[in-house]
Amino acid sequence: MLIKERDDHDSDVLSLRSLLDCQITAKQRLLIEREIKCIGSGARGEDSSAYYIDFRSRDSRNTAIIHDLRIEHRGFVAQIDHLLINRLLDVYVLESKNYYYGVKITPEGEFLVWNGKTYIAIESPIEQNKRHIDLLDRVFQQPGFLPTRLSVPIPPNFLSYVMVAPNSRVDRPAKEKFDTSMVIKADGLGAAIDKRIDDTSAVVAVASLSKLVSQETLETFARRLVRLHRPSKIDYAAKFGVTVANVPGPIQQPAVGGTTDKGNGSDTKKEPICEACGGTVDGKVVYYCRINREKFGGKVLCRSCQQTPNIEPMVQSKSIKPNESGPPTGISATQKGVCEKCGVAVDGKVVFFCRMNKGKYDGKILCRDCQKAS
Repeated sequence: MLIKERDDHDSDVLSLRSLLDCQITAKQRLLIEREIKCIGSGARGEDSSAYYIDFRSRDSRNTAIIHDLRIEHRGFVAQIDHLLINRLLDVYVLESKNYYYGVKITPEGEFLVWNGKTYIAIESPIEQNKRHIDLLDRVFQQPGFLPTRLSVPIPPNFLSYVMVAPNSRVDRPAKEKFDTSMVIKADGLGAAIDKRIDDTSAVVAVASLSKLVSQETLETFARRLVRLHRPSKIDYAAKFGVTVANVPGPIQQPAVGGTTDKGNGSDTKKEPICEACGGTVDGKVVYYCRINREKFGGKVLCRSCQQTPNIEPMVQSKSIKPNESGPPTGISATQKGVCEKCGVAVDGKVVFFCRMNKGKYDGKILCRDCQKAS
C-alpha cells in the first residue's frame, strides 16, 4: 500500500531558473545550472526506482511504501528516498542513485563516478544509508512510537539497499575485499528481497512470526512515521550568493503544448493537455517533457503517451470506432496494450515494464499474472 508519494520539486527548479535571469557571475551561473541538473537527475533516478517498488508492492496490504521522507530529529536530518515496511517490521531503507556513466567501487569501499574525462570520488551511499538507519532507529526508540505486543515494543529489523538504474554499469571489487551485495539494480529489488527470505533459516522464520502485526497496525505505524516528514526549504539566492536586489519577481511559466479551458468568463483557467491524446496533464508531466524535449520531439505527452510516443491513439484512427470490439485490423497486440499470452488488456505501466525487461520476457508484452508465470 502506498502511504506517501515523492514530493514535487518543480518549484525548486523554477526558483533556480529565475536566478539565471539575475546579474550573476559566470561561476554562479555554472553552480546554479549544475544544481538544476542534479535535481533533474535525482528525480529521474527516484522515479525509476519508485516504479519498480510500486509495481511489486503497491497493491499489497502487507507492505507499506513511503517515498521521499525527510526527518529532522535533535538537530540531525535524514533524507530517505524510499522505505518499505512489512508486517514483520522489516524496514527496507532504499537509497536511489542515478549514475549516468556508471559507478566504480574500490576494495576500500570508495565510490567513484566517471564524469566523461576522469573518475571523481563521491560520498558513499552505503555510509549515507547507515546514517539514515541510525536516525530512524533513534526516532523509533521514542516512547509509544513502535507497535507493541503485551506492552513491549516490537523491535524493527533494518535492511539497507542502494538502488542504481537498470542500465548503469557497476564495477565491483571481490566480495572478500569489500561486500557490495547491498548495491543492486532497481529492477532487481524484488529478487534481492526474495533471496533474503529464501536464505532465512526455518528457525529464524518461525521465531519472527511472533513479531507479525496486523495490516491495520502496519498502516497506522507507517502514517505515524509520515507525519514526521518535513519538506526542505532552501533559500537558493542565499546559497549561491545572489543579492536580494537582483532577484526578479515571480516569473510566469511559458505555455507549452496545448491547453484546455476550465470554467467560464474572465476566470477561465487554462490547463495543459497531451498533444497526442488530448487528455489533461499536470505540472509534473509538463516539466518532465520540457527537460526531455529531444526524447519526445518537443511535445507535451501524458504518462501513457510518453511510454508509446510513436503510437497514435486508436480512437483517432479512421478505420477504428471508439466502441468497436475485437482487435482492429493492422494494429498489433503490442500496440493495443494487450497481453500477448492470454489476451487481456494491460495498462501503460505494464507495457513500459515489459519493454524495460525485453530479455526477460523475450520482447513480449505480458500481463502481471503471465509475467509471474513466465
